[in-house]
Amino acid sequence: MMEARIQSVGRAAALLDGMADGGWHALGALAALTRLPKGTAHNLIGALQDCGLVEHDPARGAYRLGLRFLALGRAVERRLDLVPMLRPLLLRLSAETGETVNLAVPRPTDAMIVESLEGTRHGVRVSSYAGTAAAYHSTACGRALLAHRPEAERQALYALGPLRAETPGTVTDPARLEAILAECRRRGWTEEREENEPGACCVAAPVMGPGGAVAAISVAGPAARMDPRTTARLGRMLRDALRPIESHLAA
Repeated sequence: MMEARIQSVGRAAALLDGMADGGWHALGALAALTRLPKGTAHNLIGALQDCGLVEHDPARGAYRLGLRFLALGRAVERRLDLVPMLRPLLLRLSAETGETVNLAVPRPTDAMIVESLEGTRHGVRVSSYAGTAAAYHSTACGRALLAHRPEAERQALYALGPLRAETPGTVTDPARLEAILAECRRRGWTEEREENEPGACCVAAPVMGPGGAVAAISVAGPAARMDPRTTARLGRMLRDALRPIESHLAA
């Protein structure tokens, strides 16, 4: 059974995994497969059914994945399609700025860097790696995504525990972070200066789709090269570069 921060979430996920073949499954079989008490499995599947994630056939006394997964799966497909769609833009931004350019996508409690292009113009640069996690509160790409999550989701994230201070300058107060996120929504981009890594600065903008921010693109470099005028210029550059992409996603 998969582990999760909240035990009931992990148990529910295990039940969904047990129905991953799309067929009908008896409650007893699912309980045995996941090693859950039958009563616990029944309660969790009932909650999943209420959310539209599971369907129940009373005649068979069996359960299968609900149609809501079709919409969720298509949303994931659109997100994955973004990588090849945005790669030409990432290459252009890396060439124009000479800095490291990252593409991040949202996950439940953090973002993930799925593409990273290191600038080659400067000997000293900031390095990032595809497949690494990016904290929502301390990275620019994380903030660009978090700013467009529903307020209830943001508050739920804050409730998981204190925000970690990655550096002495990291904003860890949710109220201060909320003000930064509001500014991101207002101007269309955000930044962080030495909050995730000493000596580094990053500017990011969300990639807005019909349902909200589906990804974020960031430009990162040494703080010594990223003065406020430079970060503002990069932020406007990102917003201008993303408008055609967002128009395509909205079509």
